[in-house]
Amino acid sequence: MKKFLTKYNFAAIFIILAIIFVPSKINTIALENKPSQNSKYNSYEYVIDNYDININVNENNTFDITENITAYFNIPKHGIFRTIPLKNTVTRLDGTTSKNRAKISNLTVDNEYETSQENGNYKIKIGSANQTFIGQQSYLIKYTYNIGKDPIKDYDELYYNIIGTEWDTVIGNVTFNITMPKEFDYNKLGFSSSSFGSTNNDNVNYTVNGYQISGSYDGILEIGEALTIRLELPEGYFVVPETTMNFIDYIMLAIPILFLLISIFLWYKFGRDEQIVETVEFYPPEGFNSLEIGYLYKGKAENQDVISLLIYLANEGYIKISEIEQKSLFTKSNGFKITKLKDYDGNNTNERLFLEGLFTKHASINSVANKIMSAPFEIPTLNKILDSSNNNTNEVTSNDLYNNFYTTMEKILANTNNKENKNKIFEKSASIMIVLVYLMIIASYCLITIPPVFAYGELDTLPFALLFPGFGFTFMFDMLFNGNAILGLALGGSFICISSNFILPALLQSQIYLIGYIIGLICVLGMIICAKYLPKRTSYGNEMLGKLRGFKNFLETTEKDKLEAMVMEDPNYFYNILPYTYVLGVSDKWIKKFETIALQAPSWYDSPTKFNTIRFGTFMNNTMASAQNVMSSKPQSNSSSSKSSGGGISGGGSGGGGGGSW
Repeated sequence: MKKFLTKYNFAAIFIILAIIFVPSKINTIALENKPSQNSKYNSYEYVIDNYDININVNENNTFDITENITAYFNIPKHGIFRTIPLKNTVTRLDGTTSKNRAKISNLTVDNEYETSQENGNYKIKIGSANQTFIGQQSYLIKYTYNIGKDPIKDYDELYYNIIGTEWDTVIGNVTFNITMPKEFDYNKLGFSSSSFGSTNNDNVNYTVNGYQISGSYDGILEIGEALTIRLELPEGYFVVPETTMNFIDYIMLAIPILFLLISIFLWYKFGRDEQIVETVEFYPPEGFNSLEIGYLYKGKAENQDVISLLIYLANEGYIKISEIEQKSLFTKSNGFKITKLKDYDGNNTNERLFLEGLFTKHASINSVANKIMSAPFEIPTLNKILDSSNNNTNEVTSNDLYNNFYTTMEKILANTNNKENKNKIFEKSASIMIVLVYLMIIASYCLITIPPVFAYGELDTLPFALLFPGFGFTFMFDMLFNGNAILGLALGGSFICISSNFILPALLQSQIYLIGYIIGLICVLGMIICAKYLPKRTSYGNEMLGKLRGFKNFLETTEKDKLEAMVMEDPNYFYNILPYTYVLGVSDKWIKKFETIALQAPSWYDSPTKFNTIRFGTFMNNTMASAQNVMSSKPQSNSSSSKSSGGGISGGGSGGGGGGSW
């Protein structure tokens, strides 16, 4: 009996001690995890005593999140703000990374609040500007977090920052409850905590019960510390989100198509030319130089049309073109020299500008600077240096024209492509419609670019998403229609690829946006084609085009007998026609036809070797190509540019973010 009582007394004492000690221990742990009760954090403006987060993971890879936050304000505050990332860079333990653009919806807050986007975050500012608090306040935030498609091909994953690294205060009593949509392998579940990059999980306690993961963090998260979960899942665990279209989506798809149909109608109504009658012509229309013929034929003067005046003015007796040998340190090459024979005495403004610009030397900045440094700095001396540096000469080579003639080139092109000349060969109504089509092109491009960036991108990248791919597409389309198609595809495509980072990540988040962007670009291309063929020629424009097509056809198809007869009638016929062949694009064919026809060297051509047509043709083609390159070259401004874990790591997942007080 005594022995029994001894055992009974021992058990009673143990029970009594357990009743007293265990709650005391629990309260001690809770107190240790409550920053407001820890004197260490008294100097903080506010702390977070409790942070409970509930995450329902959906099968379409969206998260329904409920955050219950209890803050304690040591000084008067209006409330807290919560920043949630819209752009995530996911970093894994093995060094692999991926990016996603998130979207937030279904937001509710149990307090007065306002939202904004800044620095790639969705900001929820909670509280009233007319009220402040001291002490404890609780906030309940609910929202749906959509990170879009899973970028990993071999597996799916839940990789989420339960607490992000961007809170500006300490956080205690962190608890979480995560509900998965279906079965998963809990052996592939892991947690990490502390500062970014840490793999420590010592303070994380959790249990798995069916589809539910519940747990807590034992301790206080300091400023900049995170709590992250990573669960590797089999490929296909998350299904492709259902694509639902809203009003903006319909507008984005419909408007470019509508604009394309309008452009086609405008071309059909205002842009179709009347039937052009080609006439047989042995000479170009009388009274026009080669530049003007190029304008009448194409409807626009270009650099090569201006350069053709070299041969035209040589035929008129104003200049002589000579073959010379240019030497560099290690190589020799054939070049050209242009000599002025007489001053211009005609009445054509562009011909006068061309001849005067050809023989005006402008000093480079370096040459002027060197002369100034070597001379006494006085105003008369400086003026004398400038006058001597910018002077007229009677001889120029390609080196003299490099970065020197472009201002003259621009003036001549502006004079030729002016509105008055354009209205002579194109109907005014068609010109107005072209402006309308280009406005629709711009509107369509903006419409397919802006919504994806607003939905999944950052607003501060919007100008780059519009401008950089826009420049790439513009260059590509321009080269396809007006220049070298291969070069246009290569350079334009490269530019688009480099700049696509501003728009492509947003497009990949939504199949609707991606399809809309592709359809929109196809419509834009169609509108560009309509704009190109929309200008309708006037009766005069049609008449001149018919004559020039007939003349070009003669140059390309005429037989040797006919050409010999023309040369017998006019020994300079070949040279008089030559400048026009460059603007009509048939110079190679024209020169080749005369390789077996006896010709005398023109008076304006000088060569150290005996004249023959083949050598002359080669020299002229090289000279025209070189002249176009150097005479259209511009000085370039200096610029510089700088470039500037199979498992999870703390802060390495999506979401999280942080917050502060205000």
